[in-house]
Amino acid sequence: MDASVIEVQSLYYQNAHAGCVALAQKHAPNGVMDDTSLLILVYAARAALAMGDIAGARQLLGDDAEQPVAMSVLLLADFYEMKRAGDEAGCGDVVEQLTMLLDVVEPGELSSEIVRYQVGLALYEHGDAQKALETLGVTGAGGSTELECIALGVHILLAIHRIDLAEKEYLLAQQQNDDSILVQYMEAWIGLVRGGRATQQAYYVYDEMSQNSMIAQTPNMAPSLVGKAVAQAAQDHLSNASGTLHEALALDPANTLALANQAVAKSLDSETGVPEADAAANLYATTEPASALALLWDSKRRELAEAVAALA
Repeated sequence: MDASVIEVQSLYYQNAHAGCVALAQKHAPNGVMDDTSLLILVYAARAALAMGDIAGARQLLGDDAEQPVAMSVLLLADFYEMKRAGDEAGCGDVVEQLTMLLDVVEPGELSSEIVRYQVGLALYEHGDAQKALETLGVTGAGGSTELECIALGVHILLAIHRIDLAEKEYLLAQQQNDDSILVQYMEAWIGLVRGGRATQQAYYVYDEMSQNSMIAQTPNMAPSLVGKAVAQAAQDHLSNASGTLHEALALDPANTLALANQAVAKSLDSETGVPEADAAANLYATTEPASALALLWDSKRRELAEAVAALA
């Protein structure tokens, strides 16, 4: 694989999505010209979708892309657009179109792995976790050699509370490639869900990731710092978590995950005053007013106000 593809891919895997897009545009300024630029821009478009930028994803690949791997990203963009509009039937149609791409890709190639990942992600987002896992080839018995698909499968297994199967898939993936960023993240995710001593290992993973020379002291470092802070908070080290999130926001002030977690960390930390905790929550709500977390806070404030009024 070309070194430029590996660089862009690495940023995508580390959730440094804005950095991934910027680097891809630097390496492939003229759009899709060959297989290398295609993969670079596919990862960039996936990063754009992860940031909710549907138009940006389409612009990176062009609406008339004919390569199956590019089409899979554009179809996922269609899926998200229809999901935003509440068009369930349209989402189902797109999932069917995505699934058909599996018949035209060459097994064993990275492009095939990406297409399978996209199909699995769409199925999961459409509410069919079991079919998503079957499509990804991740059912707790091993067998898949596609690390992106295994990583998504582990995420889904954890989401449906099958940590036992997630651990099996992680251990088998570890035998394939212990040094892979994705394998290390699987270990961290499982550690955060399992808790206890495993949380400390999750901390070590994110701490090591944050020291990667490729991202150190740049906005691309912020996602790893957020993961590190979550591990600290899970160990009840809330002041340390808040400090780590402060470091992340110093690098990327608009990082919404850092803002959200900072609000939570300060709210839980007994050493933080109520005004400071409220300020952190309000800052996040101002940045992401339509987010589920901001809407939850609003509803809880209304419930509290109504309860207080009822007692008056």
